[in-house]
Amino acid sequence: MPSPGPLYAIFAGEESKNNELFYRLRSEYLKNSGDRPFDALKNAVQKFSNIEIAVCVFVDGVVYSAATEGARVMIYRNRSLVTILSSHPGDSSVISASGYPKENDAILLGTNSFFEKNSGEVVKSSIETFAGGPEVVILKFSGSATEAEQVIPSAPIGRRISGFFEKLSKRLPKRNIYIKSGVGDEVSSHSKKMTLSIGLILLAILVVSIGFGVRQKKINDLKNKYQGILQLAQSDVVQAIGLASVSPEKSRELFMDSEAKLQEILNLKIKDPKVTDLQNKIQESRGAILGEYDGAPSLFLDLSLLSSGFSGDAISASNGQIFILDKSGQRIVSVAEDTKKSKVVAGPDTLGSATNIASYQNTVFVLASDGIYEVDSGRTKVIDKTWAGDAFISSFAGNMYVLDKAGNTIYRYIGQTDNTFGTQQNWLSASTKPNFSGAVAWGMDGAIYVLYPNAKILKYSLGSPQNFSLFGITPEIGKIDAIYADPDNQYLYLLDRAGKRVVVIDKKGNYKAQYTNDQIASATSLVVSEAQKEIILLTGDKLLSIGIK
Repeated sequence: MPSPGPLYAIFAGEESKNNELFYRLRSEYLKNSGDRPFDALKNAVQKFSNIEIAVCVFVDGVVYSAATEGARVMIYRNRSLVTILSSHPGDSSVISASGYPKENDAILLGTNSFFEKNSGEVVKSSIETFAGGPEVVILKFSGSATEAEQVIPSAPIGRRISGFFEKLSKRLPKRNIYIKSGVGDEVSSHSKKMTLSIGLILLAILVVSIGFGVRQKKINDLKNKYQGILQLAQSDVVQAIGLASVSPEKSRELFMDSEAKLQEILNLKIKDPKVTDLQNKIQESRGAILGEYDGAPSLFLDLSLLSSGFSGDAISASNGQIFILDKSGQRIVSVAEDTKKSKVVAGPDTLGSATNIASYQNTVFVLASDGIYEVDSGRTKVIDKTWAGDAFISSFAGNMYVLDKAGNTIYRYIGQTDNTFGTQQNWLSASTKPNFSGAVAWGMDGAIYVLYPNAKILKYSLGSPQNFSLFGITPEIGKIDAIYADPDNQYLYLLDRAGKRVVVIDKKGNYKAQYTNDQIASATSLVVSEAQKEIILLTGDKLLSIGIK
């Protein structure tokens, strides 16, 4: 007759009653010790009703287990968990199994509540650290002999409990666990074929479990990696929105940090509704915080319809009228900003050769090789040339201004009541010694902004240089192709063809907004009416319009 063997059990219920239940269970088991251990164990458990129990005994190298009312029995082998018994809550029927343990195996007896509250990774960690709890018993087999170590269920998961409950000195047989489906299904050491089949099935289960375990570990590692970044990005966006009106620079800095963190998460190819929400929030806030808008333009006017082959080279605006000069075609057309009403102001017979254009109210002026002309129904010379080489012209408050590149000076001609101009004056102060030889364009709104290559802008007011530098533009501008200033506008507008954008700055050079679109790369110059909320781009034979946000 075999020894009844040590008994291990877990109960779900009040801990104060568990000792009493254990002694009753052990007594019932010992009453039937003359039977086979498998039958004795199952018969003992059947004496209890409506009590969640998982129990096992270890007899002659074989583990016999039973469970009822939701309790489970699992085996931990080769870092994988496999369920041996899983009873159903509310079902008083007893399920049982038996099998041979291997070295380093662990048998877990646990309540349904324990396995629902703890993930597989937590359970594995508890086994590897040999830490049990009030809802689980861990039975380990280690060493050259079978050493059954019970973790007494008296502390939460995570508290290490050491020491052997019992050591049985018998070498482990090299056999697989055999899961029983019924009371009469004992392990048969004589049935090699059955043992092999069960071994293969168990191996398949272990392989699948390992696969799921590896996949789950990767998911958990990835989740841990991006969740911290996600929380920081969410915080950055919230702060950026709150600071937008108080500290725009700090707001933009936080916003760009959140964008960088979002991109880091997206590179991990994460699928998470919280990531999508962050992405949408950033996109919705971009305009308000960064001032970045889609600058998709619409067709304002096709100039070729006014005059065949027309291709604009220079543009000027005043008093709601836009004037465009076609140098090679020797033509000027005008367009009303509000109605788009257009007409040809001058043709080759009237205009002759012209290299630059300026306008004031409804009058248009052109720069010719021998001076400046007023153009309407005819061509009237209003200023004789006194400068040596290239020059720019602009009109402000009825006066005419000429930037003499070679002479490194700016001349002013006071407007007269009879549409003529007074004598030449040097607008710059005597102490101002500029170098205009590299200037490529200019703008005027009372102050004068002279544009140089490599995005350099010099500002002058009342004839003297002013502190002015571009600040906060991201990405930085490598080259500004055109600048527009107007006394009726609050801001300055810079054309960046390489960046495919129009950048808006205040009159100290601080960034305010930008409009981006591929079509902007084809523009050569621009005028802006903040009153009409329009940026007008000149692209040769067309005028394109971008709405100001």
